[in-house]
Amino acid sequence: MKEDNNDKGFLNNERILDELTEKVLRRLIERSHGPQWHQMNTPMTIGELIQGQIPFKETDEEALIAEMARLTTLMNIYESQEEYMKAAIIKRKLEIIQNKLDKL
Repeated sequence: MKEDNNDKGFLNNERILDELTEKVLRRLIERSHGPQWHQMNTPMTIGELIQGQIPFKETDEEALIAEMARLTTLMNIYESQEEYMKAAIIKRKLEIIQNKLDKL
């Protein structure tokens, strides 16, 4: 008789675990379809971000550093392709930007 009670208790616990698992999964699925935390806390849409808009004002220093990174990449590409005239033009632009950064 005791074994029957244990079996019923085990089966009851399994049933409760299955129900709990279903509820947890249902809630996880529901939450995955709603807006995510970062989407609720930014005033911008994904489309605006893709277009290059950012939710804050970029400083002059940040803009100059970003331009230096872009130009450095171009200069490296031109040098590897042995387009030295283009690389020299880019190098001069990098020097101008560096001078602007030094004045900040």
